[in-house]
Amino acid sequence: MSPAWSNQDHARMDQAINLARLYNPHPNPRVGCVIVDREGQVVGEGAHRGPGTSHAEAIALQQAGDSARGATLYVTLEPCSHLGRTPPCARSVTEAGVGRVEVAAYDPDIRVRGRGIEILEQAGIETRVGLRSRESIRLDTGFHYHRRTGLPYIKGVIADPQALADPSVRADLDTLVKEADYVLDTRPDGLEIPLSQWAALQAEKGHLDLAIRDADSVPYFREKGLIKEVSLYLKAHCRLPADWEENGFRLIAEEAVGPGFRRFDLARPIKTWGQLVRRRSETVLPTRYGRFRAIGYQSLDDGRQHLALVQGEVTGESGALVRIHSECLTGDVFSSLRCDCGFQLDEAMRRIGEAGRGVVVYIRGHEGRGVGLIHKLSAYALQDQGRDTVEANLELGLPADRRDYGVGARILADLGVTHLRLLSNNPAKSDGLKGNGLKILERITLLAGENDHNRTYLRTKVAKLGHVMNLEGD
Repeated sequence: MSPAWSNQDHARMDQAINLARLYNPHPNPRVGCVIVDREGQVVGEGAHRGPGTSHAEAIALQQAGDSARGATLYVTLEPCSHLGRTPPCARSVTEAGVGRVEVAAYDPDIRVRGRGIEILEQAGIETRVGLRSRESIRLDTGFHYHRRTGLPYIKGVIADPQALADPSVRADLDTLVKEADYVLDTRPDGLEIPLSQWAALQAEKGHLDLAIRDADSVPYFREKGLIKEVSLYLKAHCRLPADWEENGFRLIAEEAVGPGFRRFDLARPIKTWGQLVRRRSETVLPTRYGRFRAIGYQSLDDGRQHLALVQGEVTGESGALVRIHSECLTGDVFSSLRCDCGFQLDEAMRRIGEAGRGVVVYIRGHEGRGVGLIHKLSAYALQDQGRDTVEANLELGLPADRRDYGVGARILADLGVTHLRLLSNNPAKSDGLKGNGLKILERITLLAGENDHNRTYLRTKVAKLGHVMNLEGD
């Protein structure tokens, strides 16, 4: 359940967001901070101006002085927890005696990711995250998206020749494009690498916000799933084409541009970017397939806990065997014969143990292809009546498959595994990892546990979900 924020909380965080907008400290993120004393008076304000300069919290704390003690601090991004060119802000906040901290969004940088919040909470400071989170992330979509995915945030700008002939449209378009740190005017044809890898290379060069103003290139990037936001200039009387919203984009803004045109801004929801994960604990797990390092991860977005089992040296190594395994209580724990999940997990661990190197990423929240345990059992009941696994989900009003593999990709990236051999029968899983900047050197079929109870289920996965495997009698 989300915390109950007051109208004053919202107003003060909006004030911090407006302060952050005043500067563009690229490649650092925009950050604004407001400190309010116990009487509700603003005693300190600050905004980060650029690399090497004071952070927003430090400026606001200096202004507030002794008035910071017992005060409430509003900040658009989680206070940093590491020593860079400036001291860690989380420590400064605790030393100032601040009584409460409201944070708009977690810092997705791998050096922070909840560690700043942890420092504040360990000091006994009441700390909450999420107030105006979407608005804060929109301050720096390139920074947030890149730190989550390793890819740049790509925005398309579409204006036909008639729109471009209008001075108001040209001026507005130029303003939009100037917000990007890299502008693509022509389609990058003739690439010897996948487009997603090309995009990742642009991010490595420091280009976190890419703008495409060549209208012919936008569909190409969109087809590859790389467009995350688009601005369309249309005649004032025209309606927004339905295909954008049908493909997962949502209208976030609309405004008149001059007397004859309107600009429609659409974006994919932030929740589709892939989850933000943090490594929380590590131990050794002896198994019948050898000793694994068991590394616990937590998603900062929904709190779910995930597990990586690592054998051998995988960091920076190419070609490690990887199994991305979706949680399946009935198969993994209770040895159900209705699916092949438990058999696949055992076989994957056996192969990795035999190879002496590899990773199993166990993703929680994927029960029943993402619909949950109760819905999965209800689907089983419908299958007992003759439906197949896909028909049962659809009859319950559920998608055939709700899983997202972004969290698995983020865990692999944290482990330093970027070029891998994937143990999976599911091309969609391979595509999901590729879409997050990973390179699949080989997809290896993992057929295990076929029996009379799951054969129809397996055949349905082949026929309707695109899985690739050779079954008995086929």
